[in-house]
Amino acid sequence: MPTVLLLTALDTRGEEAMYLKGFTEALGCKVIIVDIAMRAHGQEGADYSCVEVARQGGADFKEISSQKGTSAITEPMQNGAISIAKKLYEQGAIDAIAGFGGASNTLFLSSVMRALPFGFPKLILSSSAAMPAYSARYFAHKDIVIFHACLDINGLNRFVRDLLRRFSGMIAGVAGIERTQERDTRKLVAISEFQFSEKCARAVRSRCEADFEIIPFHAQGVGDRIMEEMISDGMFDGVIDLVPAGLSEAMLGGNRAAGLDRFDRELERGIPVILTPCGFDALSCGPYSRRLTDPLWKKKNLAKRKIYVQDEMRVQARTSKREMEEIGRVFAEKLSRAKGPTALYIPLKGFSSLGVEGGPLFDPEADAAFVKSLKRHLKPGTGRGVELIEMECSMEDAALADSIAEKFSSMMAAEAAN
Repeated sequence: MPTVLLLTALDTRGEEAMYLKGFTEALGCKVIIVDIAMRAHGQEGADYSCVEVARQGGADFKEISSQKGTSAITEPMQNGAISIAKKLYEQGAIDAIAGFGGASNTLFLSSVMRALPFGFPKLILSSSAAMPAYSARYFAHKDIVIFHACLDINGLNRFVRDLLRRFSGMIAGVAGIERTQERDTRKLVAISEFQFSEKCARAVRSRCEADFEIIPFHAQGVGDRIMEEMISDGMFDGVIDLVPAGLSEAMLGGNRAAGLDRFDRELERGIPVILTPCGFDALSCGPYSRRLTDPLWKKKNLAKRKIYVQDEMRVQARTSKREMEEIGRVFAEKLSRAKGPTALYIPLKGFSSLGVEGGPLFDPEADAAFVKSLKRHLKPGTGRGVELIEMECSMEDAALADSIAEKFSSMMAAEAAN
């Protein structure tokens, strides 16, 4: 019988939780309830009480329930719920995790679910799924399924009962699916890519897929962030990071920002890593209508730069010589801390399909400034060193893909022999 871990605040959603539990059990699942309430109450039915959740988070529930605000008491309750969820997952005692609520509870639930690995079923029924300020935080970096309730889940009216019945069907469906491990003996390799590296990415995948199972990630900020989360979880044996530009986007305020810690974790893992500077030559700054009023456009004077407009939403501005120098410095400092075999390919005739001669963002002086800054700041540090490979070609030339594939295969073979 599949087992579901259900997180909910019984002080405000006790009746609804019991209804959901009953219907889910009628569909053939066992339900374990974790009470994440932050106020004392008399509702029964929890397998892990709010008092126990607080204790697991290193706090006294009496102190938590006596406080007026929630900011200081949310963290220990979250930590307690995470501890319980991870322990049950590691014991193989649960097959899915689920929860429901409004904005605060959805943020709480998603924080707990992010602690569980990719592939483990995670479901939330939320009345606040469409809130622009929060929606990305709910599920951006993990495979969390959000069911938009459209109304407040408060009281068992006809609509709420219908929502809970449908939600229980979703829970029972995913919890009951047997998750079998595929018998592919190839090593798992992550590759980052986007539209302006498409030819290179496709060629590299084609050349490597006989020996490795290549898993592509769209480097639009969220995708490459998820890639690194999965690398941190030990799910990959190597990385071909064609588009690390989530770093430069974070530095400059672009739409594809993946955080200032971009690719730190893959370099920490000690696995073979190949990188290129693809995407450093552009700043994602759409929609195009922003150019009239947006502070980013005004501060960086983007309207006077080389611009590539795909459509209203997708706009790329050329990064300046000074920005490329700074990107080169930060990139070099990060590379110097690599703990595994690392190679950096630099296509000297264009870092992306936009930056080649005749392309809309062609600027060889800015690219050269990046290379010069990178070399000046690249130091051995405490890592294993970085092999710098410069090629007289562009990012989309077949010669680059051939060399990357050959180099990566040799790096993986060397690691296997050690």
